[in-house]
Amino acid sequence: MNDEDFLHKVLRNSNPTQSQIDSMLRLRDRIRRCVNENIGGHPSMYMAGSFKKNTWIKEYHDLDMFLIWKSDFGDIKDIFYQTKDALNIEWNKVYKKKVAWRLPYSKTFHVDVVPSVQDDKNLDYSYLYNSEMDQYLRTSLNHHISEIEKYNRREVIRLLKLWKFRKSVPISTFLLEIMVHLACWNVTRSSLSLQLETCLEYIAHNICDQEYYDPANKQNIVSDNLTFKEKKEIEQKAYQALNRTYWGEIFRK
Repeated sequence: MNDEDFLHKVLRNSNPTQSQIDSMLRLRDRIRRCVNENIGGHPSMYMAGSFKKNTWIKEYHDLDMFLIWKSDFGDIKDIFYQTKDALNIEWNKVYKKKVAWRLPYSKTFHVDVVPSVQDDKNLDYSYLYNSEMDQYLRTSLNHHISEIEKYNRREVIRLLKLWKFRKSVPISTFLLEIMVHLACWNVTRSSLSLQLETCLEYIAHNICDQEYYDPANKQNIVSDNLTFKEKKEIEQKAYQALNRTYWGEIFRK
């Protein structure tokens, strides 16, 4: 089996099962009912995360549910905490993340509920509440989805997510996507091996020294969420992957 055949086999084995998909959709519907009954305001609800981007892997997957209220419903900070109160009615474990509330479903699956308020000046954008900095954060779900469509690097993103999970690499999926798009902008899509090698080289050479921002908002420096220690760990693990004997080593637990 050559490198390409092996990597395609890894991808096939990483596909989520139908039962995982069905469980996620049932949970989505339950969250929708909970929010509508306990907060109101008729927010628009959108699927996001790896589910919407089609970058799932079976071992670790998530659903981001974006809830977008009209600007006249209320202040995003108030809505952020109202969302927690609503979710607590049905779930005992609700964890605060930077801009979302996380509902753990299993060791490998969770849902992040992301409250936001629409930007009246540009309906493609909305404001989130950054609970770590006590600040508003402007971004665009549509822009994030279009980036995935534009670059069409889902396969190599899925392989790198599997590497991230199996080797405990402390990099967010969002930052990983950004770096993949930058690394592979002129690399052929016909070779998974070349794309993967190029991305690992790019990560190893740049993670400690470069800044990476949200494509929808250059003021949101995504790489600032990492400590220098975490960046060095990512760099080290990328170099370890580059020094492999064969591709299977980088996916071994």
